[in-house]
Amino acid sequence: MKKLIAGAILLGASSMAFAQPGCGVGAMIWKGQSGIAPHVLAATTNGMASQTVSMTFGIVGCHTNENVQSMAMIMDSRGAAIAADMSRGQGENLEAMAAALGVSPEDRSEFYQVLSGNFNTIFPSSNTTSGEAVGTIVALLEKNAFLSKYVTA
Repeated sequence: MKKLIAGAILLGASSMAFAQPGCGVGAMIWKGQSGIAPHVLAATTNGMASQTVSMTFGIVGCHTNENVQSMAMIMDSRGAAIAADMSRGQGENLEAMAAALGVSPEDRSEFYQVLSGNFNTIFPSSNTTSGEAVGTIVALLEKNAFLSKYVTA
């Protein structure tokens, strides 16, 4: 049993280690350090210090535009409902998120397709926080030629 628990911890830690912690308290404390331990510690620190708050208010190295901040606030309050809508590619909560981000009506179809098509990337597990989801959404939109304009700082 102990080996199983140790294996699960190592697997979880190794998968977190390759994800960049982005911004927040953890990213600032462990800035410039490489390796598994600093990445795991930065991500853990962000989780305990609420990276979502940092993203929402644009503090602690999290510089976002006001629309992204609005989207983060909606994701915090309606996360499960938005995830359900996102999995279907439509719904009033997803529309509210698009409106908060300032996505124009003519770009919303593309917006919904990008989010729906990347649902498993945005929500890789049932434990995905709203801050992690918002960070992934922003990264996906930054890569999209039509939608990147909505997430530039």
